[in-house]
Amino acid sequence: MKARTVIHNARIVGSPNLKDLTIENGRFTSVTKAEEYITKSPQLHIVDVNGKVVLPGFVDVHMHLDKALTWPAIQNYSGTLYEAIWRFEDAQNQMDVNSITDRMTATILKAIKHGTTAIRTHLNYSTSSYLHNVIEAFQKVQSNLSNYITLEAVLMCPFDITKEVEKDIRWAINNGINLLGGAPHLSENPKTNLAKIFELAVSLDANIDLHIDESDDPTVKSLEDVCNWTIQTDYQGRVVAGHCTSLSAMGESEAHELMSLVRKAQIGIVTLPSSNLFLMGRQDSGLIRRGLTRVKQLLELNIPVAAASDNIQDPFHPYGKADLLQIALLTSYGAHLTTEEEMEKLMEMITYVPAELMNLQGYGIGVGNWADFVILDTTDIKMILSELPTSRETWRRGQPICQVSESIAWESKLKPTFI
Repeated sequence: MKARTVIHNARIVGSPNLKDLTIENGRFTSVTKAEEYITKSPQLHIVDVNGKVVLPGFVDVHMHLDKALTWPAIQNYSGTLYEAIWRFEDAQNQMDVNSITDRMTATILKAIKHGTTAIRTHLNYSTSSYLHNVIEAFQKVQSNLSNYITLEAVLMCPFDITKEVEKDIRWAINNGINLLGGAPHLSENPKTNLAKIFELAVSLDANIDLHIDESDDPTVKSLEDVCNWTIQTDYQGRVVAGHCTSLSAMGESEAHELMSLVRKAQIGIVTLPSSNLFLMGRQDSGLIRRGLTRVKQLLELNIPVAAASDNIQDPFHPYGKADLLQIALLTSYGAHLTTEEEMEKLMEMITYVPAELMNLQGYGIGVGNWADFVILDTTDIKMILSELPTSRETWRRGQPICQVSESIAWESKLKPTFI
């Protein structure tokens, strides 16, 4: 008989009481008020977390694993989106399967270390040879790490979707790609590119996850076309739009009208604060805009908004360590989400909301769900973003898979007397 595990004295969001989380066969079998005493037995493994915060495993719904860790080899001297695009595309055909696999693996391990248990990555496609290399690399990583993390891939469709490109896209869907995406607002013919992406997605019964309106220009408005196509094709609930930064540059009435259409189309929004703080506003002087979408107003309209890592140490964003708590903190700063209620909302934006956008089954701390979670070294939910706890323990399917512990050693002469 397999032993049951009890995570004893866990603090979870939304509960005033400490909880006992019982796990069996990789799933939660009960979530109850913490007992004062639990009788030990050979069939019961007790892990007393002493009031530490336990969150569902983080879900990073927008990454670029094939680009990650290419900085400083690939630089971006202007700090603009356009230079990042052309510099990466200029270098990508020099990348072989092994180098892509190694960088993907290293980035995923960073994410797991910080508490992430599911990732959706966008993968580039500008040439057929790179497409085949990147999919082979993704397949290897997915196979090697399937016991540790859930992985999903979005193919970024090119701007000119010819018959040959369409064949490649159909091949990709049959070889591990889950969704179709792209950045139609950057195309010379955004409406045509977007129409083709929807046409292909519908024919393949594939969900859609797009880069949309990553611009400071208020006239860049592909999001409206995305909404209309979503409604027209009955794809409500199957479309995600990332970035949407031009929404913040629009006038209030225009933006509100567009956000109402987003709600009607049931489109999920992903804000990418690290990359957009870095890339946007490069032409501004004096008061430089933050470059995020209208996070707070979208939330007020009950539109699902997730926060994600986007680019990690590449020409689009030279920093980052695949830590979604860091991303939540940047979102808090950038979107002015600072009340206690908003801090809890930020935790949802890196857990339950992206899990819903990824259609993860059996997710969350609840009976019958997979026991994928992270234990943080803090007993106060309000202090998570202040402390960004270094010590964390990541669990997957009811088993600990990574533990990070902070070690502090004071010199005896300098050690504070109150420690």
